[in-house]
Amino acid sequence: MNRLLGALAAGCLACSATSVASAADVPAVVGWAQRVELGMLVSGVVGEVRVRPGQTVNKGDQLISLDQRGFKSQAGRRLAEYRHAKAMLEEAKREDERAAELYDRTVLSDFERNQALIALKSAQAASERAAAELVAARLDLERSVLVAPFDGVVLAVNAAPGQSVVSELQSQPLVTLADDRSYHGRAQVDAVQAGALPPGKLLDATLRGQGLRATVVYVGFEPVGESDLGPRYELVVDLPSDPQQPLRVGETVILHLD
Repeated sequence: MNRLLGALAAGCLACSATSVASAADVPAVVGWAQRVELGMLVSGVVGEVRVRPGQTVNKGDQLISLDQRGFKSQAGRRLAEYRHAKAMLEEAKREDERAAELYDRTVLSDFERNQALIALKSAQAASERAAAELVAARLDLERSVLVAPFDGVVLAVNAAPGQSVVSELQSQPLVTLADDRSYHGRAQVDAVQAGALPPGKLLDATLRGQGLRATVVYVGFEPVGESDLGPRYELVVDLPSDPQQPLRVGETVILHLD
């Protein structure tokens, strides 16, 4: 009997400890939900820097542009080459049709007929190559301007007019951009808490003494730390952005798990 009572008491203590752990307040660190470091995909010389740290931008806004002269010249040259190749192809088609007609009338030899076919295929290949080079030149021209991939705020700018940019050797991003309308909170929870936090669940939270609602985004499947209660798993929640109470990256939000 004493052993049974002891076992029950131990079980109750364990249940109580688990319940306390599950209902604990958990600190979460505020971070950006979306943050990117942007660089150039082509090499060149910076022609214009159009943003500064702290500036808000819209998706598609130009941030930095390289000197456009070389890229425009290359695109123009490729366009001229494509037009020439296209004209040569049209001429080769006419010559092939003429050769086919003469061959059917037995005016041309097999060798001359084959020469016309070879010339046509060569002109077709040249036209396709010129078209591909024109597309590449236009793509380089487009990539010579760095644009914002989404609405956000500029965090850092590491470029100045006249600066050389080598796309393969960029040691740091030219522009760092973050979405200032969307924030995440990152915390650590134990296995019991993790099992009670499905995606989409709403949680009460406190920031600077004010209440707010957080939404569970996901709980990691692999441990990111250890505690006396065992492994800890990353919890990520979505935090509302309130212009009256703007969040700051790095500050702490208290999540109330119930």
